[in-house]
Amino acid sequence: MRMPEYPLDIDLDLLAEQLERETSARELSLRAAANDIGCSPTTLARLLTGSKTPNSPDTKTLLQAVNWLGKSIGDFAKTRVPETSTIADVVVHLRALPELSNTDKDALVAMVRALHDAYRLQSKKG
Repeated sequence: MRMPEYPLDIDLDLLAEQLERETSARELSLRAAANDIGCSPTTLARLLTGSKTPNSPDTKTLLQAVNWLGKSIGDFAKTRVPETSTIADVVVHLRALPELSNTDKDALVAMVRALHDAYRLQSKKG
């Protein structure tokens, strides 16, 4: 039986997506975001690659990143059942579609993000 690397099986792709989105929302450079999180820029760059990274982040780094997002580690458990979906959840699912090329996945993600952002702006205008 395979033992999980962490107490929970963490969805590193979801974490990466939310870190990328939050860094962008705060208009931070990679170095500034890493400083805020409490890790090196190299470590944050690895976190941003999600499950594609050859090096698994340590528990301390995971907790610091999750805390910076204002979330709990359970929010990134692969077994979680979210009450609502976020744009990050949608992106993870779109990127997991096996029948699409990476170029097609990138285009689809860009379209969904653009629509989501336009909807949020429209909702704020009211």
